[in-house]
Amino acid sequence: MPDDPVIRLPLDPNEEVSADAGKSFEKLRHLILAPEQEGLARLRDRVENPEQRASDLSAVLPEAIRLLRQQGRAEDLAEVLAPTVESALRESVQKDPTTLADALFPVMGPAIRRSILQTLRLLFESFNEAMEQSLSLRGLQWRFEALRTGRPFSEIVLLHSLVFRVEQVFLIHKKTSLPLCHVVAPSVAMQDPSLVSGMLSAIQDFVRDSFQGSQGQVIEKLQVGELEVWVEDGPQAVIAAVIRGMAPPAYRSELVEAVERIHRKFAHQLEKFQGETSPFDSATEDLTPCLESLHREKGSLRPRPYMLVFACVALLLLGGWFAFSARRNHKWRAYAESLGQQPGIVVTSSGRHGGRFVISGLRDPLSADPQALLQSSGLNPTQAEFHWSAYYALDDPILQKRAANLLKPPASVSLGVTDGVLHVQGVAPDDWLASFPARAAMIPGIRDVEMSRLAGASEAEFQRLQGVIRAAVVTFPIGSAEIIPSQSASLKVLLPEITALLQEAESLHESVVINVVGHSDSTGEESTNQLLSKNRADTVTWALVHDGSPRSSLRPRGVASAQPLRPETDEEARQYNRSVTFSIGTTVAPNP
Repeated sequence: MPDDPVIRLPLDPNEEVSADAGKSFEKLRHLILAPEQEGLARLRDRVENPEQRASDLSAVLPEAIRLLRQQGRAEDLAEVLAPTVESALRESVQKDPTTLADALFPVMGPAIRRSILQTLRLLFESFNEAMEQSLSLRGLQWRFEALRTGRPFSEIVLLHSLVFRVEQVFLIHKKTSLPLCHVVAPSVAMQDPSLVSGMLSAIQDFVRDSFQGSQGQVIEKLQVGELEVWVEDGPQAVIAAVIRGMAPPAYRSELVEAVERIHRKFAHQLEKFQGETSPFDSATEDLTPCLESLHREKGSLRPRPYMLVFACVALLLLGGWFAFSARRNHKWRAYAESLGQQPGIVVTSSGRHGGRFVISGLRDPLSADPQALLQSSGLNPTQAEFHWSAYYALDDPILQKRAANLLKPPASVSLGVTDGVLHVQGVAPDDWLASFPARAAMIPGIRDVEMSRLAGASEAEFQRLQGVIRAAVVTFPIGSAEIIPSQSASLKVLLPEITALLQEAESLHESVVINVVGHSDSTGEESTNQLLSKNRADTVTWALVHDGSPRSSLRPRGVASAQPLRPETDEEARQYNRSVTFSIGTTVAPNP
């Protein structure tokens, strides 16, 4: 590093110099004190300048960290730098997660592939064993055991075909009983390392205290149900292996070698251990080889004939049961679908629960009975369970039933619903018809009422009487206005109809006028025919008045041949036109 240039401090111009001696003295003082003053100025600049301080610190910081590690104080350095490193990692992940992901990619990929391959290997071994035993007596026994215990069949196969498997390995600090590292075999439920190490240490202490063992003695093996725990002791740490099955004695030597490797690699960390387990993360490389397993070798025994027969019978029974269950389930599903298509029923869920077929949904009280439909489907009603919530359906058949229940129409009235519109037709009694509009407006779901084809009894009778009177025809001989006896009888039959028509009109507040229309054929002079047709109308009017009809309701008039009843193509048609007919005019009578 080059020396800083020498800076000479100038003389203070404010100082007074009165003589040459003073000037000489000041020059001497400047020459003697200038170097020290310049050095102090440079030191002040290095201390007060932040950039200069950072530059000086960056030059010595790496050497200081290296020296700290050589002095055995790496733990102090890690403790100081850990919060800063954690905060930096957290901030980096929040800003851009891909940076950390890219950095971990070379490590994560192999680890994930290794775990997947090991899991698939165990899965294929279990699957192969299950396939080989599926048609044997042993396989059927294992299936029965799986049904009885509720455990998966693959797990039963694995347990029976397994000689031994090391499921978990714990590295425990001897003095503090704290777990330092823990590895678990694939498809094994992980236990809490702290809980296991604490229980193991407690058992060790209990045995030593109870049987007056020396401090250095340890329990080498524990039996816990189907599991064994092998313990290998070391100077500073203990390895505990959880084993399912019968492990060979040679496995003990593997535990001894693992303990020795760990004490060689982590001697300093074990000696200085204060509760921080992160330095022992790499110990998984030494513990993972201890996760061994051994399965029984497959035999080459051929299945015996009785076993094949038994397997075939079992398969037939099993196939028959599956076919029966499939057919029954199909019938239940078909029933649920047909039930959902019924008006007023909405099926929201269906399926088996507790050995019964449960159907839930919405049901209008006027819909079809599900129990009756169930019996017609050939299914057992006791195996069904229904859960319905009531609601008002808007299906046209349900609306029609609802209208019939509320309106109670007479037999002469028919109801129909199309798209929410109530269609009513027929002849109804007057009292029912009077209350019909108000009651129809109260039917839930009915948005409109069409009653153009609905008539009251009085109005219907009124219409019928009009039709009878309009259809009546009184014929006359040629050139005559006299009523022959046969036609006189017809008028007497017509008289009660006219009287009833007038009475019905009065009850309906209508005014009725009966036009008595005289006709003639087209032969002869039109003036003569006009007089003749008028005389015929007067004759019929006089006969009706004579028999009791009111004269004020009859209006005779003649139309000659201007309004023929039939085309005069023959004599019979001309004879029909020599007649008197009736037409009816109505007006609404004013209320009295």
